[in-house]
Amino acid sequence: MFGRATHATIALVLFAGCAQSSVADDDGDPTDSVQPDQVDVDNEKTLLDPVTTPVPTSAADAGTSRPRPDATSPTPTTVVDASAPAQPVANRTDASAANNNISTRVDAGTAPTPTTPTTPTQASSGNRFQVKNGLLYDGCGEEFVMRGVNHPTMYVDRAGEAFPEIARTGANTVRLFWYGGNGVSINELEPAIIKAVANGMVPIIEMHDSTCAWKMGPIVEQWLKPEAVALIKKHDKHLIVNIANEASPPNADEFVKVYKDAIKRMRDAGIHTPFIIDGGRCGRDYDLLLNRGKELLDADTDHNLIFSAHLYDPLSASQYASMFAKARAQQLPFIVGEFAHKEPPGCGNNIDYAGLINEANKAGIGWLAWSWGDNDASKAFNTDCAEFDMTSTFAFDSLGGWGKDVSVTHAASIQKTSKRPYALTHGDVCK
Repeated sequence: MFGRATHATIALVLFAGCAQSSVADDDGDPTDSVQPDQVDVDNEKTLLDPVTTPVPTSAADAGTSRPRPDATSPTPTTVVDASAPAQPVANRTDASAANNNISTRVDAGTAPTPTTPTTPTQASSGNRFQVKNGLLYDGCGEEFVMRGVNHPTMYVDRAGEAFPEIARTGANTVRLFWYGGNGVSINELEPAIIKAVANGMVPIIEMHDSTCAWKMGPIVEQWLKPEAVALIKKHDKHLIVNIANEASPPNADEFVKVYKDAIKRMRDAGIHTPFIIDGGRCGRDYDLLLNRGKELLDADTDHNLIFSAHLYDPLSASQYASMFAKARAQQLPFIVGEFAHKEPPGCGNNIDYAGLINEANKAGIGWLAWSWGDNDASKAFNTDCAEFDMTSTFAFDSLGGWGKDVSVTHAASIQKTSKRPYALTHGDVCK
């Protein structure tokens, strides 16, 4: 997403006439997409907040939570031991829970209650997540549909202290931002990766360096660094890699060409996790994914790509249904990587988030809400529209408004529809 003051060096850019539909023009005109030299100065917020930009740290404090200098240290929550294997999660007992493996417990600061694992029928799985026929499967062959949230981990929570609280929603996925070009080693993501898995959630790691711009070269070089390749290989059976947040190409042909090259180079380097590819026009251009995504999927030697739309345009439930049906018809792995209840910049037009999650759930499409908050109740992480913060602190009990609705109360919420893979909550042992 764009339009949030805590994402370093991201420009807010919207073209006139973009608000109601996705860009579908593939005529090669470079003016079709957002470029750094086409900024509408009246709408721009160059996001250089020095107190929220990730900063390099020494090896001694790598992985620790680094709150803003003007804020008090986050209040610790009760956390799951990140060094221990993931524990099984108690099944829901209410009538809506027939196909879910999530907990409805809402007592403060507690982790999911373990249950006695069933006897495994095969050896521990060491396989990665894999796309097949438009669907995503874990290493044991269990279908995996994402239900979760985005979390500004590298900005406010490098230790992953919020993850036990996020896990109380039943989320099975958490997306972690990394700003690789800011001198922050990818190794600082490792504590959060471990903590996410320990709390029954699949971590998506992504790089924010090309938000609403087209700067793919430096991003690919960051992924190809030896430490990045090594970290991903170490955790690859639990990881999904989102190559670039909202990278916005000048045209569709450039999108296909550059991503084909990026995918090949990353595969050749030995990275075989699923790759998530965002739509252009700051993530909103879902037509680009539907029209050209299959070319990328066919070109990937692993055939292991997922396409992610960030749906901040005001659309109707029928438009969501049509979008998801097109993806399904092509057997195109598709998710909604970001959405909220308002259109940025600012708290703009209303987004029919209820229609979005309803239609996504009907189609078996994964989705991730934007975004879990900081641990400072006196400040908003999303300073351009504080309402994008689903919580006022890290705590589950601070969920409010639309954030509580999509997490817990709505019939199509995370808590009522999320399913965690058996192996993820049973120490990587297949059913």
